[in-house]
Amino acid sequence: MVQVLKENVKEKIYQAAIEEFYKKGFLKAKMQDIAKKAGISTGLTYSYYNNKEDLFAAIVEPVYKEILQLLENEEGRDSEIGDPVNLFEQESAFILQLLRQKREIFLILIDHSKGTKFEKAKDQIINVIKEHIKRQLSPKVSSQIYKIDEAFYHILANNFIEGLLEIARH
Repeated sequence: MVQVLKENVKEKIYQAAIEEFYKKGFLKAKMQDIAKKAGISTGLTYSYYNNKEDLFAAIVEPVYKEILQLLENEEGRDSEIGDPVNLFEQESAFILQLLRQKREIFLILIDHSKGTKFEKAKDQIINVIKEHIKRQLSPKVSSQIYKIDEAFYHILANNFIEGLLEIARH
């Protein structure tokens, strides 16, 4: 007899996994503990997710893609908006809204993804932001006496992300 997959069971697994990954991280989280929190058998979790990696990806990948999409789409908007401060305010507002709605998932992605394909997500996000800052500032500082090197852009991007993480963690 074919087992019918139920959305409410899938949602219980999903919510239990968020809690488990948030507390323990990917490497220490166990499917048995997730199943127990969801109130189902461990075997049933594998009817919904092939393995722990698939479950982890189902949780963090949509948020990761949403962040990257916002940051990568801004390249086309740079010239449309013209004002980098206005663009930065719009993006900051979007990211803060995302943090309010999906804070735990964002922190799982950034702080608890060691051992997954997402473990370098923070570095990738910082690099995209760094390139955006560089595109915005380079024309404005090219006439200046001092040349700005890559480390400066990286520090700005890193500090922006660390500031957001400080907000999210507290």
